Amino acid sequence: MSHKSRPGTEAGRPKSERDILQEQMQESLHEYQRNNRSLFLSSLAAGLEIGFSLFLMAAFYSHFNGPEFEQLMYLLVALSYPIGFILVIIGRSDLFTEHTTLAILPLLSGRERVASLARVWGVIYAGNMVGAFLFSLLFVHYVEVTERLDAGIFAYYGEKLLADIPRGQFVGAIFAGWLMGLLGWMVASAAETISRIVVVALIAFVIGLGGLAHCIAGAVGIFCALLSDESTMRLWEGLRFLGVATLGNTIGGSIFVGTLKYSYVANGPKP
Repeated sequence: MSHKSRPGTEAGRPKSERDILQEQMQESLHEYQRNNRSLFLSSLAAGLEIGFSLFLMAAFYSHFNGPEFEQLMYLLVALSYPIGFILVIIGRSDLFTEHTTLAILPLLSGRERVASLARVWGVIYAGNMVGAFLFSLLFVHYVEVTERLDAGIFAYYGEKLLADIPRGQFVGAIFAGWLMGLLGWMVASAAETISRIVVVALIAFVIGLGGLAHCIAGAVGIFCALLSDESTMRLWEGLRFLGVATLGNTIGGSIFVGTLKYSYVANGPKP
């Protein structure tokens, strides 16, 4: 994604809600105009890059694993969570949970059809998942051949992802999708890169600390757990998590942010 300043907006002046909506709309229409190959490659990059959150978790786990560090480890996992999101969002790759909000805007305005929305969502989701799986393959192999990282992270994080019952995962995923939609809105309103990084870091930290299910970041943890001998996760458990997280993220982003933001801004008083 690109987050360029809207032409005509004065430097340093806060953008209005209508300015942000117009910018988000133009960004979304640009994604609709891209071909499948371009969308897939960008989303593939996002799936690969978001895996570095788990990489940082593994580094912390390797140094602080132990009963005496249990609470600290939970905090370190949450602090690790934003790095992958910063790489993806500031690096302008396509992440599915941003597009649950972004891509629905042209549909709500009548500029695009449901079939076009399904194409954009489908290609981006597929690219993210393929990227997450490829990162997981490479990362699990790396952990097996290096002495620097402890493979126990795969079982630890896999158990953390599946700690809630499916209903809890689903509600948490709605909150995660909601926060990701707000993240996209707030990044568009920020004028400077450092401000965008802070926004991404804070919101991703909340998702990580709250243990909210995120379908793409979670996919890396699920795939690593399934590929590693250290974890006892079963295939159906991982697939169920991904399905529940995807549905919840989609609802949270498209309804609680995309639809609501569009409705009150588009129907509000014109400047």
